[in-house]
Order: sequence, then C-alpha cells, then structure tokens
Amino acid sequence: MSARDVVIIGVGQLRNNRERDLAQAAEPLDLIERAARASADDAGIGADHLARVDAVAAVQIMSWSYADDAKAVADRLGATGARCVTSGAGGHQPVEMLTRLAEQVAAGEADLALLCGGEAQSSLELFQRAEADIPWSREPGGPGKFSRDVGGTERMWDLGLVGPIRIYPLFENRLRYELGQSFAQAQEWSARMYSEFSAVAARNDAAWHPTPRTPDEIATVGPKNRMICFPYPLLMNATAKVDQAAAILVASAEEADRLGVPESKRIHLWSAASDRDCEDVLERPAFGASAGLAKALDQALDGAGLAAGDVDVLDLYSCFPVVPKLAALHLKVTDRPLSATGGLTSFGGAHNNYSSHALVAVTRELRRTGGTGLVYANGEYVTRHSVVVLSGRARPEGFVSAAATGEPETVTVVDDYTGEAVVETFTVEYDREANPARGYVVASLPGGRRTGVRVSKKDTYTLGELVREDTEPIGRRGRITESGGRRTFALEGSP
Repeated sequence: MSARDVVIIGVGQLRNNRERDLAQAAEPLDLIERAARASADDAGIGADHLARVDAVAAVQIMSWSYADDAKAVADRLGATGARCVTSGAGGHQPVEMLTRLAEQVAAGEADLALLCGGEAQSSLELFQRAEADIPWSREPGGPGKFSRDVGGTERMWDLGLVGPIRIYPLFENRLRYELGQSFAQAQEWSARMYSEFSAVAARNDAAWHPTPRTPDEIATVGPKNRMICFPYPLLMNATAKVDQAAAILVASAEEADRLGVPESKRIHLWSAASDRDCEDVLERPAFGASAGLAKALDQALDGAGLAAGDVDVLDLYSCFPVVPKLAALHLKVTDRPLSATGGLTSFGGAHNNYSSHALVAVTRELRRTGGTGLVYANGEYVTRHSVVVLSGRARPEGFVSAAATGEPETVTVVDDYTGEAVVETFTVEYDREANPARGYVVASLPGGRRTGVRVSKKDTYTLGELVREDTEPIGRRGRITESGGRRTFALEGSP
C-alpha cells in the first residue's frame, strides 16, 4: 500500500424534521455541518480536525441559496485555508466530486478532504405553505434557482419535453418494448425492485420513508399513488421533498496513520470513471440503452481489475426504475440486490445529493464485510454517469480514474416534419384528477431520422391507445400534422 493510497476514513449522515415541525426546521448548511461533524466522530478523530481539511467539495444545494456552498461549509468548520469547490447540478455530482478529491489526494495535493451535501426542501416548503418568514442565511438566501440549461436543450423546451417525470418514462417504455415484456411484466419488475429498496431504506437511519412497501402497493394506481407520467405512478418517482445531509471524509493512507484511524475504519478507493450521453434526449441513438452508462461502468471495473460478479455491494442510482434496470442489465446483475441505501423513492432523493448517502451506506457495509462495492450515480436524463469502486482492502495500484473521451453519438432530428411516422417511444402525463392530460411521442421517420411531437389533449383516442395495458403502442403508425404553429401526432384510427 502506498502512502498516497486514498481512503474514506469517516462518514456521517442524518435526516431532520421528518415530523414537519417549523420549530425543528434547519437550513441545509446547518444539516451539512452536523453531518461533517458526525463524519469526524465516525473516524474517531474529533471535530476539531475538520479545521485542517485541505479541500472541501460541496454538492450543489438546490433548496436554499448560498454565495458559495463549499466555502460556507468550510467557514462553519473553521477550515479557512481549504480549497473549496461547489459542484454543478446533477445526481452524478457526489461521485464526480469524490473522484476529483481522490485525484488530489493521490497526487499529494491534499491530505485530508471533505465531500458534503444536504437539502432542506421539506422544511422550506413547510415555511412556504405557512407563509412564514424563513430564518435562514441571507447570503444571498432564498430558494435555489434551477438552470434552464440543465433542464434541457432549446428544442426540448420548445416541445415541453423537460423534467425528469416526462423524460425517464421514454426510456422505460422503449426498454420494455426491446425486452419483449408486457406492460404487466415490466411494472412487476419495477415494483418488486422498489419494494426491495424500501426494505433496505427501512434499515437506514437517515431514510425519509423507512417503511417497507409491497410490490402491490407500489404498482397499484390509486388516490395515494396516482399515475404521474405513464408508466410511473408516484411510488416509482424520486422523493425530493426531504431534509437530509451527508458527509464523507477522505484522506491519504499516510494522513490516516497520522490521525490514528484504525484499519477497520478505512475504505479504499480503487477506481472511478465518468462518461456521458448527448444533452439532447431526442438525439440519443437509443432509448433502451445508454452508451455513456455502459462505458463508465466498464471503465470503473476495468480500472479496479474486477468483473461485475466480483463486486459484493452495489448501489445503482434509482430516480426512476429504468435507471437501475439499464445498469443492472449491462452488468448482468438483475438477480442481485441493487441498492445498499434504499433508493430515491424510499430513502429519499435530496436533489443532487443521493449518492453521497450511497457512499455512506456502501462504506458502512464494506467495513462490516471487507468486500468490494460499486456506486453508480446518474445526472440529468441518463446523461451524466459517474462510477466509483471501493473496497475494504488496499491494492498495490492505488487509485485510478478515467474521464470521458470523444463525443457521444447522435441521430438526426427534424423539428418541422409532417407526414407519416412510427412511435419509437412515448409517455402520457396525467392530471390530478387521474386523466391523461398530454402526450409526448418520439417518432421514427423515413431515412433513420427522428422527431419529437406532442399529442393533443383533445385526441382522446391516441392518448387512450398509448396507455392501454393490453397492447403495445410502440411500432404503431400515425401521422404528424401542423396547425397554428404546433405539430401534433395522432395514431392511425384517430378520428
């Protein structure tokens, strides 16, 4: 083992104000500070050592605004000399930031570093509903602002095909078709997987919904589990309204020795990799697979010298069921537990920060078993992919990382096409009265081209056919027409 071997020495996490009491509400910075101090306590080094960290990486906070998230944390901890960096948006950022810190430690640019993140979205909305003053920091303060650039390309905005609830179903529906599954089979897989995640969350001290749910509860649509965007009811969507925080202390082996951290506390970072798919979802070569996901997983495993079957503990990102499905299918591990944390529905999806909690969960499990673990984090719309492999054992090669190379593949998209088209994938958004409100179709065109188009709310035939559970709409023909500057798609047979 090298003196520059990179190890996680302490982890901390918390859930706050599950009771939704204004008196118990705390801002994200308070929660992150508590998690950071818990990570020091976990390492057995005392919170005063946090003032000595060389680098602080903060996962961008979305529920409340700070001038500089990482610097605000460093100032709270007395780490005035630390290099500070705040991530951009995306669920991949915890693993991406951990990778950057690990590279600094391995290169001798840092000895002790802190990764942290947290949200207080639940308490924020509690204040807003009560129309009460929010007694949190005011530099600048106020709810975080979501970037239009992160939400999608201009083409996607023009179509209205933005937001995770509308886009992830496109991948789910196409994957079901390519696997030859019926609607019932695909939903059963999703519900069974999320039921297993809920059982894991029930054992996690920071879970927002620590109650096991049966597959039937998750799959059955009803007043408390309404359909959001077909085919995902509420309990197959991430839970963002949470108050959670997590922190991970990273050190060189030499620094861990100096601090007296026992070997039993150390989890070694073996490898990491990142890759991406193209930003415009409509330009993706496929909706039943992700090249960026596959490359990131393969490179991380190759860097660690492992096959997927060698990994003992997994946490695959799970904002919607299709993401762990895609990762598990690529790794050929569909028959194994896929989350050590509990998933973004039951554990909670604290905006960008879920995978910080995954790192906590996998670290704890590897301390117990001494095996190897893998965390896969996904950002945007199956767009950004970051993977890290960890172990309870050191290895001679130390930490290695691989970044994305080359440009993602794309297909040609035609924005003004009218005429015959074939359904490649789709989703239908429901209103709160459980009625189909609008549809989105990604259509295949002659010559291998593609277009994105909406389905009119008035076209009840097409909307109804798209959400039928006994037939497969993908592959059906229809026609795109234009009226009043808006193109719409109608299936053959529509009046």
